Amino acid sequence: MEAVRRNQYRTAPRHQMDERPLLLRGGPMDGRHWTAKVAVGQRVFCGEGSWSTEGVYLVTDEDVVDADGVRRSVAIPAFA
Repeated sequence: MEAVRRNQYRTAPRHQMDERPLLLRGGPMDGRHWTAKVAVGQRVFCGEGSWSTEGVYLVTDEDVVDADGVRRSVAIPAFA
């Protein structure tokens, strides 16, 4: 990867968000799996139905491998 120089025009974003598999820990959706385009440190609504704070989770930098062998990012309730 080439080093970034001052005042250099960028043709691509610094990061690209891909679908991230999540494991929800805590809150009303504890233990469920979810997939969203979200980065570590961001909040994502994982609820079903109308929006509420109970369905908002914060994506952590902790990764776990589930029973199916899928690496998932752990998400915790954003409003505790």
